[in-house]
Amino acid sequence: MKKHLIYIATDPNRAYVEAGYTQDLIAQSANLQFHSIRNTGKLPKFNRIVHVEEFTSFESAQKRLMELTHFTRMQKERLIRKHNPNWLNITSSCGAISNHPTVRVAQALAAAY
Repeated sequence: MKKHLIYIATDPNRAYVEAGYTQDLIAQSANLQFHSIRNTGKLPKFNRIVHVEEFTSFESAQKRLMELTHFTRMQKERLIRKHNPNWLNITSSCGAISNHPTVRVAQALAAAY
């Protein structure tokens, strides 16, 4: 069964926070790293994934993504700080993502949808 993941990414200064969708978090993290290195313009350089939510259906993942994109910055910060207070990159732990508290909470959230 495919996993549908909603993530929140940020830049090194935590100035920008953006939500996105992926099915492969490790590949998405590598993609963000690659583009942050190549990006020489004034665009934000997202290089860390600080929050993840896992869903079993594409529809519920898209519904949650729409909710997150309409969140204010403060709401997104509260969500991140609740489960990842130091804003650590959760994909840097050698792919051991399924045991991360953010994903465990996300699985409980997915059950509500």
